[in-house]
Amino acid sequence: MVPPSQSGAHSRAHQGTRFDVSSFDVSSFDLAEAATTGTHLRQAVAGAGSTRAAAQRLADFFRTSLVDGQGHRACAQVSVFLWEFGAGGWEFGAGDDGPQAAGVDGQGAEVGAPGAEVDGPGAAHDSSSLLRLLRGSGLWPADDASAGEIDVVLLHPAGGRTDQSDEASAPSAPSAPEQAGRLLAFGGPVRAGQWFAVTLLSDEELPPGITEFFRPVAHSARLALLSADASSAEDRLEAAGALTASMEMLVARRAAQLQSAVAELRSTSARLRRSEDELRRRESELREEAAVVELLQEVGGALAAELDLDTLVQHASDAATRLAGAAFGAFFYNVLGETGESYLLYVISGVDRSVFDRFPMPRNTQVFEPTFRGLGVVRSDDITTDPRYGHNAPHHGMPEGHLPVRSYLAVPVVSHGTVLGGFFFGHPEPGRFTERHERLVTGVASQTAVALQNAQTYRREREAAMELQRRLLPTLPKVDGIDTTSRYLPAARSRGAGGDWTDLIPLRDGEVALVIGDVMGKGVRAAAIMGQIRTACRAYAQLGLAPSKVLEQLSVIVDDIAPGCITTCAYGVLDRHRSRLRLAVAGHLPPVLRDGEGSVRFLDEEIGPPLGVGRRTYPEQEVQLAPGARLLLYTDGLVERRSRPIDEGLHQLRKLLAGPVGEIEADCDSWLDALAGGQHDDDIAMLYLYRPEDAARRTLTVSRDYPPVSGAVPDARDLVSRTLRAWGLAHLANDLMLVTDEIVANAVRHARTPLRVELRRSADRVVLEVTDSSTHQPRLIVSRPEEFGHRGIFLVDKIATRWGTRMIDGGKVVWAEVNTA
Repeated sequence: MVPPSQSGAHSRAHQGTRFDVSSFDVSSFDLAEAATTGTHLRQAVAGAGSTRAAAQRLADFFRTSLVDGQGHRACAQVSVFLWEFGAGGWEFGAGDDGPQAAGVDGQGAEVGAPGAEVDGPGAAHDSSSLLRLLRGSGLWPADDASAGEIDVVLLHPAGGRTDQSDEASAPSAPSAPEQAGRLLAFGGPVRAGQWFAVTLLSDEELPPGITEFFRPVAHSARLALLSADASSAEDRLEAAGALTASMEMLVARRAAQLQSAVAELRSTSARLRRSEDELRRRESELREEAAVVELLQEVGGALAAELDLDTLVQHASDAATRLAGAAFGAFFYNVLGETGESYLLYVISGVDRSVFDRFPMPRNTQVFEPTFRGLGVVRSDDITTDPRYGHNAPHHGMPEGHLPVRSYLAVPVVSHGTVLGGFFFGHPEPGRFTERHERLVTGVASQTAVALQNAQTYRREREAAMELQRRLLPTLPKVDGIDTTSRYLPAARSRGAGGDWTDLIPLRDGEVALVIGDVMGKGVRAAAIMGQIRTACRAYAQLGLAPSKVLEQLSVIVDDIAPGCITTCAYGVLDRHRSRLRLAVAGHLPPVLRDGEGSVRFLDEEIGPPLGVGRRTYPEQEVQLAPGARLLLYTDGLVERRSRPIDEGLHQLRKLLAGPVGEIEADCDSWLDALAGGQHDDDIAMLYLYRPEDAARRTLTVSRDYPPVSGAVPDARDLVSRTLRAWGLAHLANDLMLVTDEIVANAVRHARTPLRVELRRSADRVVLEVTDSSTHQPRLIVSRPEEFGHRGIFLVDKIATRWGTRMIDGGKVVWAEVNTA
């Protein structure tokens, strides 16, 4: 049983003066609710005409106005007691049977009708028991005394106050729980010689704090009783003052509660801010740790999967520099050359590599020796104060112009007792590297050691496989009337030799045999089988057998030397005089033909089973290969990848051949870049043939060999200028001389071995080729404004129609093609 709360106000808007007691919260009620309750109470009593009538209206008000959450009456019993000096006492009740009244004496004995019986959990209480509870709690005068004050108490129906712990205040009452009660009582003197009391019996336990709210209600009840008859103005004024005082007391208590709540809120807010700061700090730490874990996982996966040595060392250096929090880092590592000689290389992270180009390689000084010998980690908060620093001539410290280093960390990379290299990190501020940084970099060094050994083993095996493959593959002979070139690329991730091959076999009467094949599998066995098949194929070709017969014999050979080894092959014979190509295909992808008009088609009309399935008859087809036509034979590695269906690769190949074509070497390089791009999953072999349209448009070639000296550049320029003028192409001389300058100068600077310059005119194109023994390939590198290097290759890129690089046995060829129009 409680006064209205916010939801109670909502109830009043719909139900008049009915107050929902179920929504009461001691910590949240406001002063307006106490004032509103008193106002409605006084309005209910107004016009009663007498104190007794007013008392009955009080009982009716509380009985009908207090409801629970379902709208039912919340009070099982309501009683209002009046006592007047010399006239006795009365009890006014309100129940289900309507208003009830009875007379009582000062001791609680009935003098009129019996008190109303009440249903509810508190059981029925007669006037005598209620008056005893009121007298025991000080709300009913003893011995007809009239002095006292308005008070509010919370009683348990079994007896005893629950809103105070002082047992002396109610010595006759039995003990009761302090936290709750069901009987709320309030009362006190109305005027001199007159006393009143109100008891409200609730169906539910009420909290002790409800007495604070009902204190102004009790004063409002007294004022209502005084207003019901001709009370003196002094009595009403005194009662109004007491009501105001109780409201002020409630205001003061509420203000104190609010101040306490504000203080608690501020304290809680401060704790929350501290907690938020701590959470943000911990979140930042966790994010940093998560980033470190993610980076370590990324580094571990990348190093484990990476087999290209240059990519591996750069990735390891970059990751270790980030984990160490260094301003810059370097990774020096040992590499074995083809002759078995060890030499030292390095990569830089955090700054541009050019910053260190002018400094010599580090030596085994007192600072570097522990790392290069694998003796352990060196970590210094300030390396310039380290006793090992500055003892070695000629610098006695860092060379002039070196980036400043105070904090220093060096970690060796060791595998099975062999020093593979070392990480070196620097920072211009002291004390930047901690034990944690040391542990992280040491972990990366361990992973790098394993990855380095894998990469070096892969490189050695791959180089051996490629050398074996090169020895087994032929050098294409020159054949009058046709231009030919070939390509062989091992799988990007394969360590072993493959079984792909191409061949060009001159025959009698001006014919030439064209061969391409693929032995299933990898490794030495596949390469050895391929070598035997190729030898047998050349022998059968020299016998003058038809293409279908050659494949028939090869199938028997394969079935004999390698049972179960599936091999595909395409074999054709070109009669240059008749412009006729006879072709047989054994399970191989069909060659693609582009005629002189630019029309492209696959030669897939007649395809037989693969070789190695016993003696079979292979169908043969015949097509025209007139002057101006181009023919490409290839293996499946060119068009098939795990991420791309073979049909899509064939469609892309067809589009490339149907597009612009030119010098055959450049065509092959361009198509390889477009279709493979260094990511091919299988070996690639290509045989490309072009028939010039007439003798006047056949290839003209001029070549010269030069030593690797600076004088080769002007000599090559002079050769290009004279040759172009002789060919009637003087308008191209200046452009091609600029291209010659850059390519020849690069060959002299990087290869430092004899080089060859070749100039070819083919149809409406001129091709410049520079051959050297270096494997270093020119790349487009954007220079910073203050740098002057790496710009010549952009000149080549702007002048040439196409340019590129192809690797050959013992070096590379850099080529540039220019249109003659």
